[in-house]
Amino acid sequence: MKRWVSKRCGADLAKIASRYNITEIFAEILVKRGLYTWETMDKYLFPDIGLMYNPCLMKGVKEAGTLLSDAIKKGVKIKVIGDYDVDGVMSSYILTRGIKLLGGDVSYRIPHRVKDGYGIRSYMVDEAYSDGAGMVITCDNGISAPDAALRAKELGITYILTDHHEVPSEDGVGIIPEADAVVNPKQDGCGYPFKQLCGAGVVYKIFSYIFGQNNDNSYIEELLPFAAIATICDVVPLVDENRIIVSNGLKMLSDRSVMKNTGMRALLDELQIGDKVNSGNIGFRAGPCINAAGRLADASMGMELLLEEDEIAAQKRARGLVMFNEERKAMTERAEEEADKQASQMDIQNQPVIVVYLKDCHESVAGIVAGRVREKYYRPSYILTKGEKGLKGSGRSIPGYHMQAELMKCQDILTEFGGHAMAAGFSLPEENLDKFRETLNNQCCLTPDEMVESVRFDMEAKLADISKELVTQLKWLEPFGEANERAVFAKRGVIIKSLYMCGKENQIARLKLEDEGNMFDAVDFNAEKCVGRAVIERYGKETWGLMKNGMCGQVIDILYIPDINEMYGNIQFKILDCR
Repeated sequence: MKRWVSKRCGADLAKIASRYNITEIFAEILVKRGLYTWETMDKYLFPDIGLMYNPCLMKGVKEAGTLLSDAIKKGVKIKVIGDYDVDGVMSSYILTRGIKLLGGDVSYRIPHRVKDGYGIRSYMVDEAYSDGAGMVITCDNGISAPDAALRAKELGITYILTDHHEVPSEDGVGIIPEADAVVNPKQDGCGYPFKQLCGAGVVYKIFSYIFGQNNDNSYIEELLPFAAIATICDVVPLVDENRIIVSNGLKMLSDRSVMKNTGMRALLDELQIGDKVNSGNIGFRAGPCINAAGRLADASMGMELLLEEDEIAAQKRARGLVMFNEERKAMTERAEEEADKQASQMDIQNQPVIVVYLKDCHESVAGIVAGRVREKYYRPSYILTKGEKGLKGSGRSIPGYHMQAELMKCQDILTEFGGHAMAAGFSLPEENLDKFRETLNNQCCLTPDEMVESVRFDMEAKLADISKELVTQLKWLEPFGEANERAVFAKRGVIIKSLYMCGKENQIARLKLEDEGNMFDAVDFNAEKCVGRAVIERYGKETWGLMKNGMCGQVIDILYIPDINEMYGNIQFKILDCR
């Protein structure tokens, strides 16, 4: 059973409600989002683009902007080197498009996931030199690649490093590659007020500086939507400046007269995403299509779509990316089924670290599968596949288990590894697989409490207290994403008066709930694992079978999200968890 947790609130809710003309329930939710001052609350509720921080506050922006502007004026050939995920593609596009807007001569190189691996390599600098480039700019990578910077210096290439990842350190001191300019808000000595920008957000700040020097705002509509896409898909916190980027970027993506990029319009049309683009559309539909090319083929296909100006050609490219994503989903589903089969046979109570070897799984989906296994079993999960040389793997973790640190303890049996607390990638000789699994479990120090998932909710509220006015106000929390989820409420002791199973696989439950004498509509989109599990735990398996045949009246506690049923116009409660 999951642990339900919530924050306490000691604020003057009536005062907040009066200031913004909102309900006190909504006021409490705002405070529990960490908005403790009028300034932070204003910025959250009204994320105006004019509230973005001055780019000059970011260390290296002025130097990078000046070097880039001078190179463009002198006609220097510029090579952009990005990464194969959505952030890398969007960062590469922002740089390429921004340089073209300024009249520069620019080309790009996006590493191949399998052939090149992550990040810039020295041979990519050699390639740029052979192509006649006098400047190399990295985006969404480079902070961990000192050799590439040194190679650029040897060849006389101006080297600008832009990144947002953690800076490698030794004895607590950050190790920065020897570039001509380094732009990364996480580097030592950077006083930028917000450190959680994605790679595309960082390069966007460089252009806001360059264009701002000429009082030219044309870059905003041209580039901001792509910084928004990357911010959503890179799962950085949607707070502070990221919230401003995404809020305004989504508005531009929704307005096809403003969003002039032919390729992006084609992808939104192919996915039948209308004129109300939200973070879910981007994070779960458009973004995965761009990612799929980098997983199964070449991430440059995403760049080619964004650079395409012919509408018919753009439609074909968009259709191709959607087809790749469908293939990726099918591959992931097959791999997930096999991983679940293996994990279900493991003694995870005594061996809490799940290590699964999927010989035929494509290495590019291993991380997705690891995330799904972690989610289902709430255990650190590693998925390994057969690579060209030995095994390759991806891991996804839970709080309390630092994945990179745990792999560090296994480094004598690994070929290479890298990552952070919650995710990691690695490789090892096939003969070391059993020892790898054994070592991880023997050294695991997770406590029983740490292996119980915590689900956070905003507050307890009677179902009758959820008004249409409040539901409307809850939409002001958008865009939703990392660190800014939908508002979740709890209610204890509701009575299930009726239950109707529906859906293609009979997986959806439509319910009538009684709460303090009033009747309400609710829906559970994963009934067997949610309402069904709770009923079985409280009343037994036989009762759940009887309920599906109309024998209701059981009492449960629920976590829920309120929404408006578009067909009938009434409030409907989406059940997230039960007990």
